[in-house]
Amino acid sequence: MKTKKTFSATKRRHIMACLLALITATVMVSGMTTYLPLQMSEQILLPILLFPIIWVGLFIYAYIAEKAWHPLLVMTILCAVHGALSYLALAQGQG
Repeated sequence: MKTKKTFSATKRRHIMACLLALITATVMVSGMTTYLPLQMSEQILLPILLFPIIWVGLFIYAYIAEKAWHPLLVMTILCAVHGALSYLALAQGQG
């Protein structure tokens, strides 16, 4: 009798959960400090408080996604969007 696995692509999911979720959460937190339209104290405090929630959410999503490539796509898009928003916020401040 064949047993059903909980999820596929175990190694890929471990790497995405541990490494890519951490990188994505770090990019999001550092990005939020540049483009959030809040006071300086809140602009730094809010992303720092949200970091554990973001990281745990991405970590869990890497395991519960139906397809193994969904978390990779989502985290890559999140990194790209937050990187672009950070670049635009910093470029606007220099001009």
